[in-house]
Amino acid sequence: MTRGEGDVRNNRFGAAAAILAVAVAFGGGCSTKDAKNETVATVNGDDVKVVELREILGSRGGVVAVTNLPTEKKKEGLDRLVAGRLLAQDARSMGLDNTDAFRTALSGNEKGVWINALLRKEIASKVKIKDSDLRDEAKKMRGADNNLSESDATTRAGQAIAEREIRKVEEELLAAAKKGTPATVDMESIGKVGKGGKTSDDAVLATVGGEKITYGQVRKALQAAAPGPHGTDGLLTNPVAIQRVVDREAMGVALHAYAKKQGLDGSEELKSVRGEMERAVLINLLVEKVAAKDVSVTDKEIEGAYAEHGPMLVRDGKKIPFAQMKDQLRSFLENAKRRKALDEYVESLRKKAKITINESLLPKV
Repeated sequence: MTRGEGDVRNNRFGAAAAILAVAVAFGGGCSTKDAKNETVATVNGDDVKVVELREILGSRGGVVAVTNLPTEKKKEGLDRLVAGRLLAQDARSMGLDNTDAFRTALSGNEKGVWINALLRKEIASKVKIKDSDLRDEAKKMRGADNNLSESDATTRAGQAIAEREIRKVEEELLAAAKKGTPATVDMESIGKVGKGGKTSDDAVLATVGGEKITYGQVRKALQAAAPGPHGTDGLLTNPVAIQRVVDREAMGVALHAYAKKQGLDGSEELKSVRGEMERAVLINLLVEKVAAKDVSVTDKEIEGAYAEHGPMLVRDGKKIPFAQMKDQLRSFLENAKRRKALDEYVESLRKKAKITINESLLPKV
C-alpha cells in the first residue's frame, strides 16, 4: 500500500526531492491523548502538526513519539516541512493551482487520495498501543540488549508495536479490497507480450470490477520506474515484470473501489489527504519552475570536479578515465547548481514569511 501521495515524486533534484518527500508525508489521524495533533510551527498562518514531523522522522503514521532522536534532528525535519509550506504557498500566489498541469496531476493521483484517506481512518481507529504491551515489548528488547536504556527501549518498543499494527491494518484492507473487487488477469495476453510480439497499448491484460488494465498503462508504469534511454530494456517484454505491475495496478483499483464504499465523502481524512496532495503537486510544479531552469556547466568545472573526486573514482583498482566520467560529473554539477538555486529561493521566501516555531513541543515529537 502506498504511503502519502506516492506518485507525485518524479523529481530529478536531490533537494527538491527531499522537500517533496517531506511535503507528502502521511500526516493523519484523529484526536488522541498525546501531542501528535498539536501545532509545532505556523507558516504564514498554515499550521504544521507534530504528527507530520514524527512521520518524516521515522514514526510511520506518526503513531508514536520519536523521543530517542536528538533535538537537532527534529529541527532539521521541521525546517524541511517549513520549506515545503513556503514553496506551496508561493506556488499558489503564482496561480500554479489554476493550471492544466496542476489539474492533471491531481486527477492522476485521485485513487491514491482515497486509498490513503482510508488507511488514515483505519489507523486512527484501530492502532492502539496498550501500556501493558509496551512494557512487555520494552522488557524483551532490554533483555536482548543490556546496553539499551529504559527510555530507548520504550521508544523502540512503541515503534515496533505500531509498525506491526499498521501492517495488520494494511493486510486487512488488502484482503477486503480483493474480496470486494476481485481481479481477472489474462495470463495468455501477458505471455504473448513476453514473446516479444507487437502488442497494442489497448490490449487488456486484466479486468478489475468494471475497469480494464491495458498494456499501455503497464508500459508507462515500467518506463516511469526505469527512466532513461536504456532503463526499460527487456522490461517491456518481461512477463514477470509485467505481471507485477498488473498486480499492483489491480490492487490499486480494488482499494480505490473499497475506499469509495467506506463513507469517506466529506470526511476530515479525505479533506486532509487531498490538501496534502495539492500541496505536493504545487511544490513539484514550483520546483520545476525554479530549479529545473537551464544551468550551464563548463568543461573546466567538470575537469575540476574530476581532479577533486579522483581518489574516489576507482574501478578494479584503477582510476576511471575522465572520458568515461564526464557525463556523470556534468549531471552531478548541474544538479548541485539546481539544488543551490532552490535553497536560495527558499531562503528568500523565509525572509518575507511570518514563521513561528513552538520549540517546547519538540521533546514530545
